[in-house]
Amino acid sequence: MRFPLLAIIIVFITSISLLAGCSVSYSLGKSSDSISASLDSISDSSDSSDNDASDETASMYIEDVVVATVHFVSSMKDSELFQQTISDIAWNHGIVDWEQEDITYVAMGQGLKQAGVDEHTISEFPYFRIVASGAFYSQVLAGYRESS
Repeated sequence: MRFPLLAIIIVFITSISLLAGCSVSYSLGKSSDSISASLDSISDSSDSSDNDASDETASMYIEDVVVATVHFVSSMKDSELFQQTISDIAWNHGIVDWEQEDITYVAMGQGLKQAGVDEHTISEFPYFRIVASGAFYSQVLAGYRESS
């Protein structure tokens, strides 16, 4: 008779362990879900902060390129100096390959407009002769036309 009692005790202890394990596992799962949701929330707010910072950086970059373009047009500097100036500005704003960034050419177009350059004479300026034959010239014109 001892054998069945021992079997009952083992089954009883195993059942309690399994129930306790399920409970702990369920609680850990809920905690994990809660932590995951919190991390997602933090990540979303971080992404929002990053976007705000990148928007501000882009805005400052545009302003600097506009000013450099106005200066280039008004002083009739050579195109190599202008390109080096834009390169320096881009580097200061964390932009590595400014020649592949649409925003650079849009800003240049805005600078040309602010400098009072007639749209039909843009390609007469040394650097813009080169740009006029490429794919980014449409971005220059877009920046020029959207600038007030």
